[in-house]
Amino acid sequence: MAQRDMYMDNAEAEAELSTTELQFTGEAQDRRLAWWREARFGMFIHWGLYSLLGGVWKGKEVPGTYGEHIMLRGQIPAKEYETIAEEFNPVNYNADEWVKSAKEAGMKYLVITAKHHDGFAMYDSPVSDFNIVKRTPYGRDPMKDLAEACHKHGVKLCFYYSHSMDWHHPDSQGNTHDYPGNIGAWDDLESWIHDEEKRTRYERYLNEKAFPQLKELLTQYGDVAVIWFDCGHKVTDEQGQRFVDYVRSLQPNCLINRRVRRDGFGDYGNSGDNQLHIRINRRDWESIHTMNNSWGYKKTDHNWKSVKGILHNMIDVFSLNGNYLLNVGPTPEGEFDEKSKEILAGVGRWMNTNGESVYGTTGSPIGKPQWGRCTAKGSKLYLHVFDWPASGKLIVPGLRSSIAKAYLLADPAQAELEHHRLSGEDAVISVPALPVDPDATVVVVEIEGSVDANPVKRLHKQDHLNVFGAFDGDIQGEKLRYDTGKAGRDVVTNWADANDSISWTYRAAEAGDYEVKIVYGAEEGAAGGSFSVETAGQKLSGQVAPKGDGYKFMGETLGVIRIEQPGEYKLTVSANELTGSVLMNLKEVQLAPVQA
Repeated sequence: MAQRDMYMDNAEAEAELSTTELQFTGEAQDRRLAWWREARFGMFIHWGLYSLLGGVWKGKEVPGTYGEHIMLRGQIPAKEYETIAEEFNPVNYNADEWVKSAKEAGMKYLVITAKHHDGFAMYDSPVSDFNIVKRTPYGRDPMKDLAEACHKHGVKLCFYYSHSMDWHHPDSQGNTHDYPGNIGAWDDLESWIHDEEKRTRYERYLNEKAFPQLKELLTQYGDVAVIWFDCGHKVTDEQGQRFVDYVRSLQPNCLINRRVRRDGFGDYGNSGDNQLHIRINRRDWESIHTMNNSWGYKKTDHNWKSVKGILHNMIDVFSLNGNYLLNVGPTPEGEFDEKSKEILAGVGRWMNTNGESVYGTTGSPIGKPQWGRCTAKGSKLYLHVFDWPASGKLIVPGLRSSIAKAYLLADPAQAELEHHRLSGEDAVISVPALPVDPDATVVVVEIEGSVDANPVKRLHKQDHLNVFGAFDGDIQGEKLRYDTGKAGRDVVTNWADANDSISWTYRAAEAGDYEVKIVYGAEEGAAGGSFSVETAGQKLSGQVAPKGDGYKFMGETLGVIRIEQPGEYKLTVSANELTGSVLMNLKEVQLAPVQA
């Protein structure tokens, strides 16, 4: 890796790779994915010995975002870590309550950590006695109870299994404080695949523990809907394929995520951890998110996301034809904490009213409207409005099809909303003065016939700011690339070649004036230079003003451009001159309508 990835999802390294669209059209794969495409929404659960520590070891908080990484971050010796099990007694664990909570939140499947990187099995594992039944006073198999509860309530049971790393096993990867000869937690493949001793020892771990435990999970709990692998960048293609083949041999219908190895493997793709912005490269993919920062329970992590923020993130994923996994980190007593339950209840209230706009839907045929997002199902569009139009006129951009009916999804009477065509490309719906739901109100549009739409971004002259985000632009050049897409990292970066640029295509429905603003970060001592923003035959220039670490964002208004007539245009940001090693980290360009 070019940079040490502190979160272990390989996001830094993968951001440096070019994105190639992958196509998967196999009939067997489509059959396996049918329920998953319908489900759309699931619960992730990270629960293990690390939950007992909650991010604190011997009275001190251990640095690091993720509570489940405390064994590695705190350099806790394996023998000491084992003793934690003697105090792990989740007497308040109630599998039925967990599954009901997931179901009431609108979730259709549940993925739980059967074994994380610390090597501790949260089930009865004959292969290794480092498990909850053999080592804890609890002495029961919580996965057995969970399997029964999932079956009872109609929620799909899925297991997370850390196949590539096991910090407890002497021949695996990650634990170099106990086993100095091991493969390091951040060592890439090239550093060890030609080292015969490390390769041989690692194969021993795979054969002694990883494959046998995988067999246990796929033979002891009935049908398993997904085996959710992690850190596949730490195994070879051959090893990744062996895991795929092994799962298929035991449960042919069980889905496998791409983290079994990399893109090209598994049934569906995954985003990075808490990745808010993504460039989609396969039809079926899944986004994974926490409610605060940590996946496992961490008693000092109070950075909770709002229900509104989670809903907007979820809906964005659905509009891109993705599934959404929302994580809960149960307490060591086996309960969901009060804040997690509060968030789940808030999401559940929205899903109870608006689930029709989620389940079985596909991505937006009208792109990303400035007012929100869109999903589709058959001849229906579901308009998820985040930014309610003050004018009372909701423009449906790029919809060429005729509207048969429009109404609020929350309205049981389905009272019709007035609508008419603005042009061959756009329609407009008259909506109430205030949204039904301040978080996200859904307007249903029933289409006459099949959906015919243009996904190119449409400029708005009122109600909404026109934002061109970096991840929605197309890069031209050799060095400029998309960053990780995580919070604060939704930029194009490594602008080290003055010939590189980024462009967006948009459509103007009418003439108008727009104020141009650019939002960027520039690292002091590294970034610098001048740039141009060009569109509709006009060019505005600016000078980079370095400040902070490159992720302290600044907005600079460059001036006003005029769109003389309707049509399709290109907006391009390019470098004029580089005076630093890089130009800047570009976050977005804004076109704000100037009212006459």
